Amino acid sequence: MTQLENQKYLYDRAFEFIKTGLEREGNDKLLALDYYLKGLKDLNEALNLKFSNTEWLKAKQLHEKMTKHKSTIEKRVKDISNKSIDTIGFQQTPNLLKLDKRVSSPPTYSRTTPNYKKAASPTNSPMPQSPNNLPQRANSTRPKTAPVNSLNVDPKLANLILNDVLIDKPTVNWDDIAGLEQVKATLRETVILPALKPELFTGLRSPPRGILLFGPPGTGKTLLAKALAFEAKCTFFSISASSLMSKFMGESEKLVRTLFQLAKELSPSIIFIDEIDSILKGRTDSEHEGSRRLKTEFLLQFDGVGSQSDTKRVLVMGATNRPQELDEAARRRFVKRVYIPLPDAETRLQLINKSLKGTLHSLTDAQINQLVDSTEGYSGSDLTALIKDAAMGPLRQLGDGGTFLNATVDSIPPITYADFDKSLRIIRKSVGPESLEEYSNWNNEYGSAGL
Repeated sequence: MTQLENQKYLYDRAFEFIKTGLEREGNDKLLALDYYLKGLKDLNEALNLKFSNTEWLKAKQLHEKMTKHKSTIEKRVKDISNKSIDTIGFQQTPNLLKLDKRVSSPPTYSRTTPNYKKAASPTNSPMPQSPNNLPQRANSTRPKTAPVNSLNVDPKLANLILNDVLIDKPTVNWDDIAGLEQVKATLRETVILPALKPELFTGLRSPPRGILLFGPPGTGKTLLAKALAFEAKCTFFSISASSLMSKFMGESEKLVRTLFQLAKELSPSIIFIDEIDSILKGRTDSEHEGSRRLKTEFLLQFDGVGSQSDTKRVLVMGATNRPQELDEAARRRFVKRVYIPLPDAETRLQLINKSLKGTLHSLTDAQINQLVDSTEGYSGSDLTALIKDAAMGPLRQLGDGGTFLNATVDSIPPITYADFDKSLRIIRKSVGPESLEEYSNWNNEYGSAGL
């Protein structure tokens, strides 16, 4: 068998062991532990396979996915056994299957796997290096995996969320976000402080369960949500409303229910839903029945979050470019409605300086200030696109002939203001004054803290 086939086989087998462990954990933690350790053994074996450069291009994605799964299950094993994974070891694993006569054989594999007689033996060789020099794995801060079976949810949907919606705690922090100081202060008081010192925020001081980030596109709403999860040390669930309505059509209500149940189990957590107006749009006579059911289920689960005890802290955070289209019932549940405006002059200056850092350029402070003035009305994404286009200027000067092919990194000319001047004629602002006026009016009527 090829190494790619071996990798896939080991991954599938590990997946089934871990899945069975999740389903068993609610009733028998020792039995679940045995399955987890069997799954980890297969993951370690797969992660230590050697690949050629050509094979690695195909194996890399699954390798990275297995690395994340391994970190998650190692933490789960540690939580169950109160020992580190190194202390437990694989050679000294107790045969816990003997403790339960109900299970006498490994789980039945539901996935289609090759009919191999024997998987490759583990190796002590170093991790394979990709042509791009695969970096060493950082310690994951992903939270423990929920005992799926004990939550009375569909294991397939739960595993789908754990694999595709639940992500490692983001590494974005406040320092990565330029400007928006007033917005940060509001979110710090509303989310971060209650998460860090929950005992101080009870009763009348209980934090809101819903926050809406609204404003023009490209202003960093998603980045803010990730930074918030990092600063508050919360589990971060990120799901797109458009995917929720199309990819999971027919099971949308079940998926929403499962999402909220897992968020409670892994609290404190943040459920971030982009394009939330897509599922919580104002009601109309022509609204599809499936859309109406999804909206009703979401609002019911939203209300359930508010009734949880202080130990089950779940924050629902939505982002939208069209706040005026939100259903009134949904708007009421998002107690904090925070306006994320276009970057002001100081923020644009920070963005430009941060983007140019580490790249050779000849811009003076006066030219950078002139560039700040020229980008009035640009969103953060507009400004990023402008800077990237200007950075291509020196490469365009080399042409596509021999000069370009023989060029080195050190021979590339610096970015000049002339490059930005040309890019300003190509990359224009994407938000018109009429839209800005609508955002301002909606913020004045429904926004929080005058932001």
